[in-house]
Amino acid sequence: MKILINLSSVLLCEALQVLLDDEAGYCTMVAHHVELNDQFDPDEILLDVATLERSLPARWPDAKLILIDTGLAEDQIIRLLITYRLHGVISTGTGTDLFHKALQTIHADHVWIDNDKLKALLQNPPMADATNLCERFSSRERDVVFLIADGCRNREIACRLKVSEQTVKSHISRIFRKANITSRTQLAPLALKLKL
Repeated sequence: MKILINLSSVLLCEALQVLLDDEAGYCTMVAHHVELNDQFDPDEILLDVATLERSLPARWPDAKLILIDTGLAEDQIIRLLITYRLHGVISTGTGTDLFHKALQTIHADHVWIDNDKLKALLQNPPMADATNLCERFSSRERDVVFLIADGCRNREIACRLKVSEQTVKSHISRIFRKANITSRTQLAPLALKLKL
């Protein structure tokens, strides 16, 4: 299995490379060295939030993307799972045996995600279908949904849209009511539905 390690921490990249190269069946390369070898076509790419959001690896469209969770908030991980269609999320607190199992599971075309994050994804109440939502939301409400899904806080949204924070709060209340949702975490899947 060929694995590209593309993390913002050089130390973590090199540690993972040593860990994987010590096991039979793995061929690894650190992203900083990929320019040296254009023949390397990874099956899986290990990324962190910085490298994932900075440069989605379009060079390898068939590679499975695996997020190394370095302590992200649950709602941010859910947004990343949906936005980037990740094949797995592995915490830095994962032991080496479980880490290898996760890589094998993902390589076998299964998704790897810990139970807490899976529960958070599944416990979102069902929303109205996307076409119905598009008709029910004003263009300003759609703008607010996209900005929240991008991680903006109310104050940032107010500045970008040139409205008061109270107006943003009113928009959010209407959005929650129309979409039958109760938290900002649930807006990431909603934003994805509205983009389709």
